[in-house]
Amino acid sequence: MTANDSTPPHKPAASSKIAQQYQSQSASAQLLADLHRWAHEQSFALTVTLGFIVINLCWWVAYGVEHKAMPHHALTTSLHEFNFVPLLASLFLTRSVFQLIVDSLLILLVLCLAEPYLGKARTTLVSLGSAVGGTVVGLLICEGMSVLLGERKEVFHLNFTLSPVVLVIGALMAATAFSYQLWRRRIRIIGYTAILVVVLYGGNPGDYCLLFAAILGQIIGRLIAGPPVETEQWHWQYSSTQEIRRIFGAIGVVLALGPIVATTSRSHAGPLVSMALVLSPKSVDSGMLAACMHGQMLEGCGAQYALLRASMPGDIVRSVLPLLVMLALAWGMYLGRRTAAVCSIIFYTASAFFAVIYYLMPYTWNSRLLVPVISKITLANALIPLLYAIAVAIELPHFSMRTKPRILKRCIAAIVGSFVACSAIYLLFACLRPQDFNPQPTVGMVFRDWLAQFLPIGYLTHSKVSFIATTPLASLVLQGVGIVFWLVLVIVSFAWLNATVDYDKQAHDRAERLAEDGGESMSFMTTWEGNEYWLSATGRSAVAYRVLNGIALTTTGPFGDPEEWDSDMDEFSRYCLDHSWSPVFYAVHEEGKDHLERLGWHSIMVGDEMLIDPQAWKTTGKKWQDIRTAINKAKREGITDHMCTFNDAPRDVQVQIEEISEQWSQGKALPEMKFTLGGVEELKDPRVQVLYAIDSNGVVQAVTSWLPTWNNGRVIGWTLDFMRYRSGSYNGIMEFLIARMAQRMHDQGVENPDDQVQFVSLSAAPLTGLQNYTDAKSDDTSNIDGTTMLQHSLALVANLLEPAYGFKSLYNFKKKFQPLERPVYICYQDSALLANLGIAIVRAYLPTLTFKEALGMLSAFKPQSTKERESKGNASSNSTASHAESTQSGI
Repeated sequence: MTANDSTPPHKPAASSKIAQQYQSQSASAQLLADLHRWAHEQSFALTVTLGFIVINLCWWVAYGVEHKAMPHHALTTSLHEFNFVPLLASLFLTRSVFQLIVDSLLILLVLCLAEPYLGKARTTLVSLGSAVGGTVVGLLICEGMSVLLGERKEVFHLNFTLSPVVLVIGALMAATAFSYQLWRRRIRIIGYTAILVVVLYGGNPGDYCLLFAAILGQIIGRLIAGPPVETEQWHWQYSSTQEIRRIFGAIGVVLALGPIVATTSRSHAGPLVSMALVLSPKSVDSGMLAACMHGQMLEGCGAQYALLRASMPGDIVRSVLPLLVMLALAWGMYLGRRTAAVCSIIFYTASAFFAVIYYLMPYTWNSRLLVPVISKITLANALIPLLYAIAVAIELPHFSMRTKPRILKRCIAAIVGSFVACSAIYLLFACLRPQDFNPQPTVGMVFRDWLAQFLPIGYLTHSKVSFIATTPLASLVLQGVGIVFWLVLVIVSFAWLNATVDYDKQAHDRAERLAEDGGESMSFMTTWEGNEYWLSATGRSAVAYRVLNGIALTTTGPFGDPEEWDSDMDEFSRYCLDHSWSPVFYAVHEEGKDHLERLGWHSIMVGDEMLIDPQAWKTTGKKWQDIRTAINKAKREGITDHMCTFNDAPRDVQVQIEEISEQWSQGKALPEMKFTLGGVEELKDPRVQVLYAIDSNGVVQAVTSWLPTWNNGRVIGWTLDFMRYRSGSYNGIMEFLIARMAQRMHDQGVENPDDQVQFVSLSAAPLTGLQNYTDAKSDDTSNIDGTTMLQHSLALVANLLEPAYGFKSLYNFKKKFQPLERPVYICYQDSALLANLGIAIVRAYLPTLTFKEALGMLSAFKPQSTKERESKGNASSNSTASHAESTQSGI
């Protein structure tokens, strides 16, 4: 992951002895070993963070023992009375438990990211050097700006502190010089976005020190590492669609969270601070307020209006709700939603317009305000949102995810309807009951304050209040209409995020036909409900996928024309990036995995598919003893097998199959698994063959389903999916059915060689094959990307699910048929989303899992030790305990 030869070498890979130790451990032990290894690799970050916490605790305890309040003022200084000691102390000491927690987490995160690239010594030197240099530059810049802007008195007397993050931010930005372009962009965009939130809305000199410490650290990193290996130069306007969406989403978050920063900041000197909520410890002077409202031009009128609005709970709530709308729009733009982009253009253009109206117009009644002050306020609050809206409009083609027209129309109707209704309530009440206000408003005054009831109070800071409510009902109307409107807007904004393009039935029908043109052993699973489809440009091949947590998780590899499968992977990946998804190919075979690895992808083996060659099928020899025993026992019990489609089976057989499945599901602590595991609904497809065992009394004892694989319209193989048995049926019933399927395909080939199938696949158990440490394909041997940890985490999940679904016992059960083993893989491109990928896989298999069921799983399931699993596996093998393996069979 390094950019050039100057990067310090990573730690050596684990030896083969360590790898063997990993293989012999349980998944939980492996995960604990991963955490121990991570703690060892990040010992520097953990030590520094722990030292920071200890220093603060000791400082708090020292004052607590003496029963003294902590002197927070000792951590502040100003440019007017500059003192180096409190400035230095503020780098290590915090004011509250909340600040300690936040700063500790930030320090730990920054050092964990920086130290693997820089090493301990360079991390320390770069951190200190950039902190000192950034502080000096930041303070000098603040002093120069205060002189140029004519605000020397205000800035010079502003008390400020330094954030402990100043100490480490330079190391993080220096480390980006050693990383590849993708990580370099992400860290810098997110890092500078967070810093700009503080600078623009807080604006004290300490915030500028943080900014310049980051810039200086980035410069130092570039000097150490040299130029990046990439030849292309990145620019926001010419970057990929995905990166443009991330940039605009990050800026949207800045504009949304900024007012909160300004509100909670101890100092308010940022250029956008006047957009924040107007909170103050001062109270309204009722006498001065009354005089101002009756037309007297006093110097403190603007402050009294601001305090009055800030004292109204409804007005404050009305000012918080727009922030939620802004966050929803920012997230929507990150996802590439066109509706979010268009609404952002409208929203921020309206913000700029109302900023001009409510910052310029009110000053016409107060001649004491100076034009330069008006210009600066208008520039800060109108120009920045307007520029953002213009930039979004320029890049609008990059936001291609369209909202369902039906949902869009309903949401627009809800917004317009709520605004009209709330406006009507306000206008009618204020005009019909003027006695509930002071002074009593005229119709002109009511209409003049109409839009003010819907605007955040940040826009009304310096505007005049025409009248105030004197009764509870009037106060409810005056403050409530704006809240109702913004609540509707918040609900609509988040509803838009979940409303994508209408389901493409034509694409589904086309994919159904393509599956019959060509595919692999598990390609029929792509026709199941829940999948969406990407079609190639020629229309001769496709990829089935589902989007979970921003992950486009495929259902096996491409299908259709085999000549296009490699190019399909490339084109589908680009399609996902254009939609701000991260592509992940799940359950792909060796050929697809090798193609993706050549392109720089990573992979984890998740299991072995078991293949039987029908032409070579036989049950002679010692290894086949269990299978012969199951077949002979079925004959003695009078059990026969029947093969047909579900719809062609007798009605009573259909009812019994559904009854067996329901009985099986009710015995599980978790719901039936989905994704690549079929259930009764998938069993009913007329193209699926059902093989069931029935006794002489007409009682169905067990049932299996087999999915077809086609090549140019001819079935060339069958894949086992559905496996269920009736409670009380004899041991070996599943061995009997699978053996009969293999024998049937063998006999079919002997009788009609033209119809000979090439394989009978027993599929593979989900999430098996994850125990081997060497299976992980990490980015590097230091496991920075956490690939091995994801592997072991999924193995732990498989162990937790084992008592309910029997994946590993199912795996051992299929080994009885002496199959050929064909590995299947997860292939992913972006190692930054490994945790998200793990969650997406679990959600794909258990889409209906509730929180209560998850708790039940954790309380009821206990991961088995290696010895317990081996003991159980041996016992199962000796007794042909097929009951333990009755489950869903697919990967």
